[in-house]
Amino acid sequence: MNRRLLVDALGAGAAAGLVAEALVLRMNPEVVQTVRGVLIGMPLWASWGMLLAGVPLLIGLLVLERLRPRSDRWAAPELFALVFGAAAILSTVNAKLHTRLLERTAHRILLQDAVAWSVAILLALIGGALVRRLGGGRWARIIFSVVMLILPMTRMTWAPTPLGKYLEVAARPLGEPARNLLVIGLEGLDAKVLHADASSSRYPTFAQLREEGARATLVPYRPYLRWALWTSAATGTYPGRHGVKENRAWDLPMVFPETLRLLPWTPEGSRMILPWGLAEWTPPPPTTVAPLWARLRASDVTTSVFGWPGSWGDDPALVPATELEAGAVLEASMGVSLEAALKEFPERRSEIWAAVVRDQSRVDAARAALVAGTGDVWIHLETLALARRYHEPLRLRHTRERRFLELVMELVDDQLGTLLGATDSTTLVAVVSPYGLVPPGPFERIKRLFGAGEDWHTSAESCPDGLFILLGEGVGSGRRVAEAHIPDVAPTLCYLLALPVAQYMEGSVLVDAVEPSFLAEHPLRVVD
Repeated sequence: MNRRLLVDALGAGAAAGLVAEALVLRMNPEVVQTVRGVLIGMPLWASWGMLLAGVPLLIGLLVLERLRPRSDRWAAPELFALVFGAAAILSTVNAKLHTRLLERTAHRILLQDAVAWSVAILLALIGGALVRRLGGGRWARIIFSVVMLILPMTRMTWAPTPLGKYLEVAARPLGEPARNLLVIGLEGLDAKVLHADASSSRYPTFAQLREEGARATLVPYRPYLRWALWTSAATGTYPGRHGVKENRAWDLPMVFPETLRLLPWTPEGSRMILPWGLAEWTPPPPTTVAPLWARLRASDVTTSVFGWPGSWGDDPALVPATELEAGAVLEASMGVSLEAALKEFPERRSEIWAAVVRDQSRVDAARAALVAGTGDVWIHLETLALARRYHEPLRLRHTRERRFLELVMELVDDQLGTLLGATDSTTLVAVVSPYGLVPPGPFERIKRLFGAGEDWHTSAESCPDGLFILLGEGVGSGRRVAEAHIPDVAPTLCYLLALPVAQYMEGSVLVDAVEPSFLAEHPLRVVD
């Protein structure tokens, strides 16, 4: 093996590792960059980059050497330029993807990184040309490679990510709401589901939502991070302020004193950017912004929350799963029919049946809470999303899937009817789905043809639109709002409860969904 090619490839790989460390730091502005962390982290990521990027580059060079043999090949300038080019692209892509997940200062410096790496490309190519013009001696090549490795280290140490802090909002009272509130988080609800069999009476509760409710299309922010989206609906803020991003976090205490909340997107997956498998998965830190239910509870409203996704710490309103009924009571014929239908899909049977039981337990407990006079109930249901994700019929021949999904729709419709039936005429009812589900797109289909990606099923990865539906006094029956954003949910609920809207909430009140008479009688109030 040509030793020069080995040194060139591993040197470029080390630079790739250092760039990866810089990208991880950019995505976590709350992490303090310590001297100890830098001294330990740089060798870790550099060695990891030699393996992850350097070895593939070496293989490519060996193939090129076999096809076009040259005894004096020096590829370091082009390899470093390639690494910095990939860094510029990744910085730009992650800046666009994570606009709502990063603070403005962190987002700005990520964009500046893209410019810095573009300048590094020019330095690599110009410096390489000068070394070749001077004869390409051994020491000149060594100095060139050292300078190229210093560039990403300099960028990290001289232009660190400005230390960011998440907004901290305690569960302070908002005031006494004018009526009770029921919020149903129905995962997997989108326009396709709402309009299913619109001309028939098979799903009466969906028909009620469709015809009597004020409806807004919810546009989710990217990328699809499930807990972040659900947390935004409950707090009225984006992840850059409430701090919940993914449904897991990563601890690497030898390098970072704080937990990593977000990893950058890379073509081979985010997890691959952490060195040597040293990071451990851990539950994400809880949201720093109190959800709306916590502020209502602080206002002496009896509150129960059943399974709402997110990281909520020790919130006393959360009803632990162990306190729900161990066995959910399904209607006999529905239970038998679901059991029979699930036998056709043994690979997902246990997962979906567990969701059915879990949702029914939540519905039973939420109904009991409503009947007992609980003034604020939040419940999350996920059976519909699981059934659609794995078994939504994508072709005419998918008759088993179609029959199964119809059964699930009937079950969910009945559960919604049970919840609505336990409310009185003055209760404000909100049905929230932060995102919808769609079949795989062309790129995903190509990946799956070559064995990559997941099974052939629908997903929320492309962030299709969800729905926000309102029922109750003051809501314009049958009104349609063209477009809304997930943080709009909390302030809109505050307004319809005749409560002031918190100033920190980044969403807006959906006035187009409200009756003009209610708007006239209830001026908008804002508090800290």
